[in-house]
Amino acid sequence: MSLLGLLVGLLGIGVLYMPVWHGDAAIYLPYVRSLVERGQWMEFNPGELSSGATSPLWVLWVAPWWALWGVQGLKVAGSIAVIVAIVATFMRARQLGASLAEAFVPTLTVAYCTAPAGFLGYETPIAALGALVWTYLLPIETLDLRRVRMLPVLSAVTPLIRPEMSLLVAVYGAVAVLQRRWGLLLWLAAGGLVPVVYYGAMQALTGNFSASAYCRSFALREMAELSVLGMQFSRTFLLEFARSGLGFVAVLAAIGLACASSVRRDSEWWFAAGSFVGYFLFFTVIAPANSARYLAPIAFFLGWIAVWGIRQVRKREVFWGSIITVAGLLTLNVVGRAWDDRRRGYDFLLVTERECAEFLNTVAEPGAQVLAYEVQIRFWLRPDLRVLSLDGVTDGKVAPYLTTADMASFLWQQRPQYWVANAEGIERRPFLRRSLFAEVLGRNDAVVTVAGIRFERLRQWSAERLPRGFYGCTAVYRLRYGE
Repeated sequence: MSLLGLLVGLLGIGVLYMPVWHGDAAIYLPYVRSLVERGQWMEFNPGELSSGATSPLWVLWVAPWWALWGVQGLKVAGSIAVIVAIVATFMRARQLGASLAEAFVPTLTVAYCTAPAGFLGYETPIAALGALVWTYLLPIETLDLRRVRMLPVLSAVTPLIRPEMSLLVAVYGAVAVLQRRWGLLLWLAAGGLVPVVYYGAMQALTGNFSASAYCRSFALREMAELSVLGMQFSRTFLLEFARSGLGFVAVLAAIGLACASSVRRDSEWWFAAGSFVGYFLFFTVIAPANSARYLAPIAFFLGWIAVWGIRQVRKREVFWGSIITVAGLLTLNVVGRAWDDRRRGYDFLLVTERECAEFLNTVAEPGAQVLAYEVQIRFWLRPDLRVLSLDGVTDGKVAPYLTTADMASFLWQQRPQYWVANAEGIERRPFLRRSLFAEVLGRNDAVVTVAGIRFERLRQWSAERLPRGFYGCTAVYRLRYGE
């Protein structure tokens, strides 16, 4: 009955999210369409290889659902993956000895980190699932040959879910060294050749092993508001972390690790501790997290070790109070986020900027290059038009200019003929606020010349038509060089 109730709740949240779209998730659509309709792997612009999809495996997972249902296939694929990930979490917690009540702590932790994003079409549920499978290879001390054979498969697949999930492979290898299981390193290395070859090929062919990973990490660093001892934090995410119940789960997990360390220092303890430390450093130093979806790979470990902490409570009323508090906060926040996303009005036509794309389709000459911040506009553009990413998320071409904000040199190098101006996006990103784009929009003239580049405004839209939080098209400019 508990599992049935969980499924009913998930389906209800899925229904809330069905008409809701987010721009970043929609970026996967051109990649999937290219694979299904043209048989071309990782092409954002037709005929141009791209390393911009954060998760190559997510593209493969979504492809058959696209073949069946088109655009809605992304939502179907995400919904199925969410349900499988959360049910698998519940069942795994029970297998590991959790009581019915205890099992809901890791289950709801995973649900909070994966369900909203997964229902929107992000790759978070397979990130949670991929991490969950690693628990079947613990403890290392009793690992038999049947389970050892899973190692090369996992070490091959895990980094292809998201590049930073290579941390889990590295932590497992470190734990194997601590346990003196040297042979396991060979199994890990054998599978690890697959992502090394894949990302190495992408680096050689496109100039970026993962354009999205590199450029998003820069974006997260430059938008982090707090800095402590070289670590950076998003103020918005810290507030979410505290409000949602994840902070309470983290405190319980810290108690669980600390108490367990006095009685056990086995491979499970080391793997959990190593994963926490690795992800904490990655998401504070390299790419400061601004969303709970980035925690999906360690969500199960966070919730499961929190159960260790809850078990240290000797008073029954405090034990139950801890579980009810965690479950209540996480459930309320999952539902609240779903409702807030639903009422914002982010529908498919809005986030893929169909109106702006159709205008460009009528005015752009064949083969023209369009500079855009919200690159999901690619979905509606003519196949002969090419999208150049203003923040590099799909092609990484702007990467050498990000730290200097020298967008004039970038434009002269790439020479896009059109610019989809995005006033809120320019204001949001610090490197763009320091660029010539801010100067062009600030002058608000129909024709502006900056750094030898002539910006001719062809059409303008009111930013007031856009719902809260969406940084959509506010104007289209034609760019001419040296005139």
